[in-house]
Amino acid sequence: MSNGERPLGVSIIGILYILLGIGALLVGLGSLALFAMGGIEVLGFAIGGIFLIIGLINLVIGIGCFKGWGWVWTLALVFAVLNILISLISWALTGFLATLVMTTLLSLIIPLVIIWYLMKENVKSFFGKS
Repeated sequence: MSNGERPLGVSIIGILYILLGIGALLVGLGSLALFAMGGIEVLGFAIGGIFLIIGLINLVIGIGCFKGWGWVWTLALVFAVLNILISLISWALTGFLATLVMTTLLSLIIPLVIIWYLMKENVKSFFGKS
């Protein structure tokens, strides 16, 4: 349960996670629909399932930001670190192609900013972490 007034940045992070959740759910449902129509193989079914799970987790993180659930603070940190690792792996696999560099940089910067912001005392206090 939250302690005090929700910081504006927490609301912004909550909205971002909700949007990410909706996007992942749509990708997951689209993949499953293609699988059902025979357009993709079992790998597409697995990918669709993974996106559905990620989408649901992102929705929970977003809602939890608005509710001030303490465990969501931890989950948001874990997901930010995972996003950084995925970006670094993606960057390493694709190289420094000009079209991907900006996307990769943004996919590194945004989670780093989220981690920095979640570590602020007023934010930790809101989530009952200080």
